[in-house]
Amino acid sequence: MRDAPAHDGIVVIGAPRSGTTLVRRLLDAHADVACPGETMLLSACARFLHADTIVEGLDIGVLSGLHFAGFEEEVVLRALRELAFGFHREYARRHGKARWACKSALDVFYLDTIDKLCGEHAYFVCVQRHGLDVALSLKDLCEANEAYLSEIHAYIQRYPRPLEAFCHAWVDATRAMHAFAQRHPDNVLTIKYEDLVVDPAAVTGKIAEFLGLDWTPEWIERAMRGTASVGLGDWKTYAKSAIAADSLGRWKTLSEDAISMMGRICNDTLVACGYEPVPTRAPRSPAEARRRYEMRLKVRRVRGSIASDGG
Repeated sequence: MRDAPAHDGIVVIGAPRSGTTLVRRLLDAHADVACPGETMLLSACARFLHADTIVEGLDIGVLSGLHFAGFEEEVVLRALRELAFGFHREYARRHGKARWACKSALDVFYLDTIDKLCGEHAYFVCVQRHGLDVALSLKDLCEANEAYLSEIHAYIQRYPRPLEAFCHAWVDATRAMHAFAQRHPDNVLTIKYEDLVVDPAAVTGKIAEFLGLDWTPEWIERAMRGTASVGLGDWKTYAKSAIAADSLGRWKTLSEDAISMMGRICNDTLVACGYEPVPTRAPRSPAEARRRYEMRLKVRRVRGSIASDGG
């Protein structure tokens, strides 16, 4: 008989567009786990705990304010944790399942605070994906939504080239996940999106073993067949009826300039994650950039002239 799991809760963490919705879909299809669409509860709790620091290092926030009111930090964290976990437990109960899971892609940007809130009180499945593919997919998402969510917009404000901004977001998210996993070796599992889509059976088997779940081949088929409980999440994933690897390596279709720029940002983290570094070269000098710009103008003029003569 399988031992009872140490935690009933499962939290999926990963940079936006790294495959977290696919993992959510798989978990929700398991006979023992209920995972709703994105509830945003953990990131909301993290924002609730935000504090500013003033003179002599005094923090101004909920934990400090309630401390002066006679409530110790762990009492506050326990109440807030139960708020977040309680909604998910109730969701699982309504669906007749013993265990709950949650996935909100933006949680990764609050991981240090989420660690304080519940790092020792749930299982965590961290999903890792190639940074350039994540950046390109994030670009698709923002264009489709016609907006930058605030956590992503913060990077756009610092790095006005979208792909540059998204690469920096991926690096920060990935480094935060790795640090979190190192702090919690017993209740954190890190998987690669690329491994999941290439060999779903092997990776879902690894997830099942880590979480103390039974595994059957029908689990994957059921996940990709069922879309009744969609909720907020990745529209691309819900449009698919099978796990496919067709999105791997999309970054290779980008220009040499774009790949080089992204590689200079991502390569150290890519290597740390077990990926090969992408090709890079030194940035062009301003003079070379102007020459290339002038050459493109000449080419456009010639093409325009030929089109005009042909018309």
